[in-house]
Amino acid sequence: MNTTYRPTRTAPSQPCIAVDLPAYSRTHSLRSMYWKGAYRQAVAYKQIVGCSRDDLVDHATDFRLLLQASEPFIQPGELIVGSCLAIPLDKQTLCLGDYNPHYPPGYANLICWGLTGIRDRARQHREQSSAQESDFLRAVEISYDAACHHITRYVTHARRLAAAESDAGRRSDLQRIAAACHELTVGPPTSFHAGLQLVQFTRMFGGTGCIGRLDQWLYPLYRRDIDRGHITPAEAQELLECLFIKMNEYGGMVEFGRQRIAPNDDLRNIALAGQTPEGQDACNELTYMCLEASAKLMLPEPKLNVRLYNGSPERLVRECGRVLRQGANVLALFNDDVVIPSLLKLGIPLPDARDYCNDGCSELIMGGKGTIWFRVHDALTALRKTILAAKEHRYATFEDVVEDVKARLISYMPSGPAQAMPITFPFFAATIDDCLEKADPAGARYPIYGSILAEVANVADSLSAIKSLIYDQDSLSWDELIAALKADYVGYEPLRQRLSNHPHRYGNDDDTADTIAAEIAEYFCDGVHQAAQNKPGPGPKWAPGLMCFGIHGKSQLPASADGRRQGDPCANSFSPAVGKDRCGPTAVLRSVSKVDLTKASHGSVLDLSFHSSALAGEDGLEKCVALVQTFLELPCTATLQANVLDRETLLRARQNPDAPEFRTLIVRVWGFSAVFVELPPALQDHVLARTEHTM
Repeated sequence: MNTTYRPTRTAPSQPCIAVDLPAYSRTHSLRSMYWKGAYRQAVAYKQIVGCSRDDLVDHATDFRLLLQASEPFIQPGELIVGSCLAIPLDKQTLCLGDYNPHYPPGYANLICWGLTGIRDRARQHREQSSAQESDFLRAVEISYDAACHHITRYVTHARRLAAAESDAGRRSDLQRIAAACHELTVGPPTSFHAGLQLVQFTRMFGGTGCIGRLDQWLYPLYRRDIDRGHITPAEAQELLECLFIKMNEYGGMVEFGRQRIAPNDDLRNIALAGQTPEGQDACNELTYMCLEASAKLMLPEPKLNVRLYNGSPERLVRECGRVLRQGANVLALFNDDVVIPSLLKLGIPLPDARDYCNDGCSELIMGGKGTIWFRVHDALTALRKTILAAKEHRYATFEDVVEDVKARLISYMPSGPAQAMPITFPFFAATIDDCLEKADPAGARYPIYGSILAEVANVADSLSAIKSLIYDQDSLSWDELIAALKADYVGYEPLRQRLSNHPHRYGNDDDTADTIAAEIAEYFCDGVHQAAQNKPGPGPKWAPGLMCFGIHGKSQLPASADGRRQGDPCANSFSPAVGKDRCGPTAVLRSVSKVDLTKASHGSVLDLSFHSSALAGEDGLEKCVALVQTFLELPCTATLQANVLDRETLLRARQNPDAPEFRTLIVRVWGFSAVFVELPPALQDHVLARTEHTM
């Protein structure tokens, strides 16, 4: 598929986003409070004894008990309030049910109906429901009653603080907080402030991860307030920045029994721009406000994921380039012209496909309409089995080797149609399309199961070396290669160097390696689609993906035939092997474009790193914009994740982790970003090992 990228022209007078954060501003003060950990004062451990049975009504009752035990928490200067719920002294005494933070709650439904609206709809449905349906609807009613009562306590608390406040400005703030919270207890949010506050309360109630298309479902509230003169753009920007700061709270801590792999692996992704279900451009003022907030705050949360396509505004492309160039490293780019065709292959109707977002990392999902579950499979494991089998079974041709690897990938493919998965946390089940209408926690419109293949680059590089050395040159035997791999190359360093420095490497616009990568990737994707038997329209779907997570753990895979030893990093996602892309970023993009990634319906991800000097100077922005345009035009993967780094600065940061100048040194790891000095050493090593491209 080839696309000529044609941006929609925008008048030159359009302003660029502001990237300064004045020291006298509210958000500067709140960010400083966050860095000092002031929000941790909200943490309260309490003795809470829940129900003993495991059913939906019990989960809702436990949710109500948890909210009743949680006290309102408002910090000085805040406009968006609430931090965390009480933490049971014994986490086994409460069970709220299952909700996976990888997919977002149905924020569009929450904003449209409000908490009271969802409660009332459940109550009305229950009057005509069966006993089984009644349990779910009763659980929803209990949950939303509890949420309204909890927020009412915030109204009371804010009014009490306002009455005792001597500073007129802060008293006005507290009155605004009380009014925004009160809106949520009587109906849908009618103001931008209340809409943002609803997002924060929903996160606090357990929706701690993925957020979805925030600029789409909050924009009507923003536009209404602006048009009626209830708020100025500057005031709205400040409110948005207050929410963004709140999204950073509790990164890396244990919440509700879930331990993160690494600090800020919190799944807090926002999708921006793209298209409406009708196919119109979805970019709006709130899109640019989100980019501005992220660029000004320089915090690891939330991650921003901008959807671009053939027709996106030129201004949006340039602003993305500006944010990337700044080195905030929380921005990823999605190409609708790859993604939407890939979702159509699952049988998802076009209007819903246009409404996609990404999950807590980079998987493609239907936000507010579905659930997600996935598993990552190691392509290197399949390759190693093929190589070890050569001791007993000599492959006559290189093609036989490739066919054996492909045959071993079949075990990673589904064995039949996917099944619906229930959301047993009633508060969140009620927000997802069709669950409330069907009175069924397993009624989500699009449950998506991902089967993801990792380390394709390492496999392509290994097979390329095998082709050259064993079959073309006859300079290496299978026995020698097997012995070297089993020994982790100890005693075989000359061979390891030959393999490691083999010239045909994926990511360098080399047809030998790139063709192998395409054959492996497309065979896997085709196989998943064929085995899945996905039906058109709503229903569960199996989807193939090409990406990777937990990359520091993948380094423990055994030695591979590309010269990689056990403990050396593996390729991240669908990117070239670490440090082996040596011909520049355009060559990487060309290599990736040789694969039909519309077949990867669960997503495909490319990571690139750039030395900060590559984007410096007057032409730095133009280089960055050109990179984005090339990514779109070729086209490449569904997702581009870029890091702008300076290795020397990272090394200084590692040696001086407490130095204040490194507090905003944020790096993209995989589907999440984090403060570099807070990462575990293995992840720091992986980031440092990536090629720093120049342009």
